[in-house]
Amino acid sequence: MKRYYFDLYNGDGLVSDEVGQLFESREQARAEAVRILHDIARDEMPDRDLVKITLKMRDKGGTRVFEASLTLNAAWTA
Repeated sequence: MKRYYFDLYNGDGLVSDEVGQLFESREQARAEAVRILHDIARDEMPDRDLVKITLKMRDKGGTRVFEASLTLNAAWTA
C-alpha cells in the first residue's frame, strides 16, 4: 500500500494534508481525489456563485503525482 497526500486549494487558500491516506492502487487514490472534489463543491456551492477547487495529490516523497480541478459557475441569465 502507498500513502498519498491530498492538498486542497480553494477560495480560502491552501489546506495541506499532513496525514495522508493509504491506498492499494493509484486508481483508488484517484477515485478518492474525485470524491473529495465532489464533496467540497457540494458544500461550497450553495453559498457562492463561483467555486474553483483544485486538489493536488503527492506521494510520500512529496512528488506531485495527480491533479484535478473543478470549476462551478452559477449565474442568472435573465
